[in-house]
Amino acid sequence: MLWIRFCNVENDTVFQAHKKHGPVIRLGPNEVSVNCVDDGIKTIYGKGFEKTPYYSSFANFNVSNMFSCLESRPHAIKKKRIANIYSKSYLQNSLDIAAITAALLMDRLLPLLSRYAKTGEAFDVMPIHQASGMDSATAYFFGLQSATNFLLDENSRLHWLKPYLRSRPRDYMFYLQELPMLTRWLANIGFHLVPRSKEKYNDMVDAWCLNMCDGAEKTLSCGCTTEIVPGNNPVVYRQLKTITSKEGLASDATVTLNCFKSEGSTGPAAVPALRNIRSHQQLEVASELLDQLIATHETFGSTLTYIFWELSRHPEMQQRLRCEILSLGQYFLFPQVSQNRIGELPDARSINEQPVLHAIVMETLRLHPAVPGGQPRHTPPERHIKLGKHSDIPGGVRVGAYAWNLHKNPDVFPDPFGWHPERWMSGEESRPWQGTDKKERWFWAFGSGGRMCIGSNFAMQMMKYILAATYVNFETSIVDDEGIEQADRFIAGPKSDKLILSIRPAHRSSSNSMAQ
Repeated sequence: MLWIRFCNVENDTVFQAHKKHGPVIRLGPNEVSVNCVDDGIKTIYGKGFEKTPYYSSFANFNVSNMFSCLESRPHAIKKKRIANIYSKSYLQNSLDIAAITAALLMDRLLPLLSRYAKTGEAFDVMPIHQASGMDSATAYFFGLQSATNFLLDENSRLHWLKPYLRSRPRDYMFYLQELPMLTRWLANIGFHLVPRSKEKYNDMVDAWCLNMCDGAEKTLSCGCTTEIVPGNNPVVYRQLKTITSKEGLASDATVTLNCFKSEGSTGPAAVPALRNIRSHQQLEVASELLDQLIATHETFGSTLTYIFWELSRHPEMQQRLRCEILSLGQYFLFPQVSQNRIGELPDARSINEQPVLHAIVMETLRLHPAVPGGQPRHTPPERHIKLGKHSDIPGGVRVGAYAWNLHKNPDVFPDPFGWHPERWMSGEESRPWQGTDKKERWFWAFGSGGRMCIGSNFAMQMMKYILAATYVNFETSIVDDEGIEQADRFIAGPKSDKLILSIRPAHRSSSNSMAQ
């Protein structure tokens, strides 16, 4: 399996093995893969199965976060800090989220797409979606004043993207995740499997996050004397700081960051952020926020790219979506002059309840999960456990499942490699796409159990708003989709990391008459 993982063919290899040998297969002397729900993912991703060292490489500032945390108990503590502000009800009622969404759509995304529509210029949609994800997440974390504006400031985005990609080089992540001890030992004797320059670029990304944390701190300090306007409130940063203070994390600045020693390696803006002595509390907060920002960049952009690709291949579904959103009222229409940006958007509950919109997102997440790779755990050391028909799996065995495999079960998802949003709808049109088991039980785009993606509600809400706003105003078609096939990695988007589309104004009048 090490060689298969090194060659980046793990997902397909395991998929073919399950297809041939059934729902529970042995991948190696001490490794098992499951592709079933009962006695499968419900068992492994319940209680008692801890993460493997595979996840340790996702720590930031040498501080563990929710994703890199191997043990369940400390993970639960970290998750409890912010679980409430990621709940669906909180997000749907948040004035901050409403203000952020309005600013993202009406002031940034729609004007940008409108310029492409006017010129007729083909454009790469993937960096736009990555920028949308980062702008919305950083705004929720740090407030709009301290957040990125990658949608409108391409130079800033490219300035960040270069060090980011080099700080997490895909070609070398295998060593950090599968052979971490060997990689460290070899580095100690001067043989670097991972380029040393990675640390330099890692410092730049760390400094970028710390600068936004410092900006959020200034906003909170000013908030002591003046009211913070909705959208400028650093919601996630504020909550993490408040809860970690109550937990008693040391707030005294006593930690000197061990940054890469290279003159000018971090740039003028980065140097102060890294040279400042930090507290354990600051690094705990920053590690968590940086992990979630990285996850947003890697998953949000690829998912929206695949949705736009599928919709561009199915213009009839674009039309259905447009009619559905227009039935809510005169929302998202661009350009329109209004002093009340939030009033230009339908409320989040209405957006979430639209069946065609929901079906489009769900089917794309099923067919193109942003995290298709295996999510390994260790069986509990003190007992044997049952997986599938096998009741004698000993402790200490690496076990796991793959969203890629679960979502391609033809018994649950007829024509599993076809894009059929109808399967998530109700009524007669969904009947041909219903399988022998409830599809929701097999849907694993965000994982399951206590370790399920904490940002799933945030991602779903923002993606639905972006889709609604875009396709009410525009129609898209494909110019170049070479390399759109999904890469074989743990987190994976298109092999080419691009999708070239053309965009034009939508014919609203006919759509509106159909909606009425």
